[in-house]
Amino acid sequence: MGKEIHFYQNQHVIVDGTEYCVIGGMGFYNHSDGSRWMEYRLKSVQGNREKWLSIDNIYQEYALYTACAYSSIFTPEEMSKNGYYQADAGNAKVSGECFGNVDVEQGDKVHYIEYEDRTEEKILAIEQWEDETEYATGYYLDWDEIIPIEGEPEADAYANGSQMKAAKNVLANAICIVAVLAVVIGVIFAIKDKGTIRAFLKDSPNFTYETSITSDINSRKKADVYSTDLSVETAAMTIIQAIDGNTEDVQESDEDNSVAILTKNEYCLVYTDTENITMVQISDRAYVYQSTNTPYRSTRHTHSYYRRFYYARGYASDYGRYGNESSGYEGYDGDTVDTVDTDTADIYRTYSNSVRQSSVNTRSSSGGGISSGK
Repeated sequence: MGKEIHFYQNQHVIVDGTEYCVIGGMGFYNHSDGSRWMEYRLKSVQGNREKWLSIDNIYQEYALYTACAYSSIFTPEEMSKNGYYQADAGNAKVSGECFGNVDVEQGDKVHYIEYEDRTEEKILAIEQWEDETEYATGYYLDWDEIIPIEGEPEADAYANGSQMKAAKNVLANAICIVAVLAVVIGVIFAIKDKGTIRAFLKDSPNFTYETSITSDINSRKKADVYSTDLSVETAAMTIIQAIDGNTEDVQESDEDNSVAILTKNEYCLVYTDTENITMVQISDRAYVYQSTNTPYRSTRHTHSYYRRFYYARGYASDYGRYGNESSGYEGYDGDTVDTVDTDTADIYRTYSNSVRQSSVNTRSSSGGGISSGK
């Protein structure tokens, strides 16, 4: 059986194994059925990623969401193809339980629609506010996957209004100092992963880790491989959206529709493997420079495109970075990909540009819906 859950400003909470800090919250009320729920804006301690946690203490339903830009995954055709159906819809008003960093006010109204997949675990959510429409992907949680970290002064105030004690136990202070240092060190080491494709894939419920491939030239370099139920198009657009369109180059193969995504430090390939499963291979560019490996379970055409795209779009600049290292492209005499002369010549480049432009003005709140905070 679940239990009633409440959070307060700056409280830390572990959700599905990841530690977050609560940076805001807002309540919702649906007049038509009297339902109420809270949504909390979370920021991860490591990686600085934001999520929205929906808590419905009445029906004991909980879900975790990631706000995203519109993409084809929200079209009726794509949702039907991927087994999503409408599970909930309604109108709600923001109640007076708002605090922290949220871009709503008491009385704001929202129309929400929520879709679930066949497993009734994954969620697609759409919120229509007065001035814009917002989109999110998410998944349901069990109450025991939400673990408040107790002992904060605000927690005592929230629970019973008592004042913080003036004196602290010496041991407690020592523990706090150690904990803070651990967090700081963790953040320092995680900063390099902020906003990366690798970090997104590791954290996303839509992608499942399959294996890692070690470079045949430099054993310190590895590529990670993920599978997904999404189509190649949807997976590629989801990844582009997750990094706010910050690509250096992106293009689709005209042979097998694989999508190559090149960022400042990473190279990602989204493709269909030999078993007709959508796969994503992600690595540092240094791995590609120092490897001749074939992408995991890829066809000959896919491998060729993976090599050709990097050689045409990334190799020359990486030679300046990794020129002292042995390269998998020494003596390369294969084909290269054609140069894309305009931003509209490839749908993924166009999409990347639009996401990058829109991310500047993205609304900082995620709206709400009954039982799961769409």
